[in-house]
Amino acid sequence: MKCTGDISPYYVLNWTRTAMDEIKGRAGGTTFPEISKQAFRPIQVLVPTRDIVQAFESIVAPMYEKIAANVVQSELLAELRDTLLPKLMSGELRIKDAEKLASDAL
Repeated sequence: MKCTGDISPYYVLNWTRTAMDEIKGRAGGTTFPEISKQAFRPIQVLVPTRDIVQAFESIVAPMYEKIAANVVQSELLAELRDTLLPKLMSGELRIKDAEKLASDAL
């Protein structure tokens, strides 16, 4: 979905979560469920005023930005774990060396 106009992507994301049962109910397909524009358009959505959308976005935008940053950090930490753990267990790398590598990466 493209978010254009006065509705923020954060609002649409949260609306989509609340409307998911209806969206899935309108979906069709043999390989995987998909929803056509024709089936999607009749789904009703409450469009708040611009002030309400802006107030909502000012609250949730920092939360979603933090979530995105946490995902990136989690992926980096998993990569570090997957790289360092085998070397630590085999004795190829010492703890002090691993701590240095980890601090340099973060």
